[in-house]
Amino acid sequence: MLQSNNLSFSYADQKVLKNINFRAEKGEFISILGANGSGKTTFFQCMQGLLTPDAGKILLDGENIKKMTKKEISQKIAVVPQESKNIFDYQVLDMVLMGINPWLSFAEQPGADAYQRAEDILAELEILELKNKSFNKISGGERQLVLIARAIMQKSSIFFLDEPNSHLDFKNTHLILQIMRELSSKHKTVITALHDPNLAYQYSDRVIIIKTGKIIAAGPVEEVMTAENLSRAYEIAINKDSAVFSLTFQKSRVLKQ
Repeated sequence: MLQSNNLSFSYADQKVLKNINFRAEKGEFISILGANGSGKTTFFQCMQGLLTPDAGKILLDGENIKKMTKKEISQKIAVVPQESKNIFDYQVLDMVLMGINPWLSFAEQPGADAYQRAEDILAELEILELKNKSFNKISGGERQLVLIARAIMQKSSIFFLDEPNSHLDFKNTHLILQIMRELSSKHKTVITALHDPNLAYQYSDRVIIIKTGKIIAAGPVEEVMTAENLSRAYEIAINKDSAVFSLTFQKSRVLKQ
């Protein structure tokens, strides 16, 4: 379980997050929506222990995240950034194997079972053929899939994905989100930041909408994903018959098994 109580954060004199109260339980798929600059990424970084809030408290399985080591946090939280390019020219398989680092002691090397698991994850993501290629020389979309494979390899109970569909085509976007839903059905917590309301509606259990650092709507998908809430968040006129909802309100929404 991950939660924040009255979380606030500022960059210099600019307040970015304002009294954010958030709670994520095991097995939930939660999407964070909001326009660019609304505070989604800053919120993620605070919840991951990367930024120190001005006020409020973040609890990870009941423990204040400020008192936890980076290794302890990494054993519970896996992060998929928007994009990554490494200084060192690692092969794809080695990048995925890095996910096991929080569970290894100093100087300990991954065993044969770890290598096999890494290959199995790459196969599930349909990119096993990349395993011996340079991470820096594959496409942006392929790098995103490798970062997701690394997060799965980490065996954490909570996944943060910041725009997981960046650089991904239509097929791979849905492949990744389907895999994340399967993980949530196995008692993993998945928290994503998305730009596309249609994806949030199709895959999420709950949606939280942030505007200028405040939560303006939160709850089950059907209650929060309204034209009124989205119009307010993105400051554009939206109705349920508009293009942005052309997929959202189809009856063919994928149901969680």
